[in-house]
Amino acid sequence: MKIDVIEDENAAAVGNALIKVMSLFFIGIMIIAFTANPVSVGTNEGQRAPDIEGKYYNGSGWTEFDFSSYFNTSWQEGDVSGQWVVIEFMDTDCPYCQQTADEYGQFANTFSVNNPDWNGPHVNFLASATELDIQGHETDRAEIEKFRSDYNHNFPYIDDIDQDNMKEWGIPGTPNYFLIQPDGIIAWSSSEHQDEKVNDAIVRLVPRESA
Repeated sequence: MKIDVIEDENAAAVGNALIKVMSLFFIGIMIIAFTANPVSVGTNEGQRAPDIEGKYYNGSGWTEFDFSSYFNTSWQEGDVSGQWVVIEFMDTDCPYCQQTADEYGQFANTFSVNNPDWNGPHVNFLASATELDIQGHETDRAEIEKFRSDYNHNFPYIDDIDQDNMKEWGIPGTPNYFLIQPDGIIAWSSSEHQDEKVNDAIVRLVPRESA
């Protein structure tokens, strides 16, 4: 009889211990669920920007591009030390890309730490140059280099002639612009704000030093 009681007590103790372990496990899962902030990859505002791959030209040859090197995932909102990114998806033969090229270059100069009139963080400007599916339309790296030189742009041009990046980002046409936070999250896209230029979005969204 005593043996049965002892066995029952041991079984109860094991059961209670198992319940406690399972409770702690589920509590841990709930804590992770409520504290984690997963961000999906995509091209909508609030999503993490997809990767950009390929070779880029910065005035002295074509080099492998590292998009991730521009971002710091530990950046906190309001921190003026983080560097932002603007990327334009464009085509050197796109008439509107040609019309806005001078303006885009001016924006790159305006929002630079080299401009004493700009009291915000450095904004890196990029151009991803593609070849649209237009009959009789051809692009090559020499044409990209010439376009960059003709408009006196001093920022990288990425070779996306094969449209890999354009397709990854779901870009329907050119030009198309994105403003990306220092943590890699898309803060603004021209497709969601067709009445606002990227320079106005920078002024509105990028934190600046107090006057």
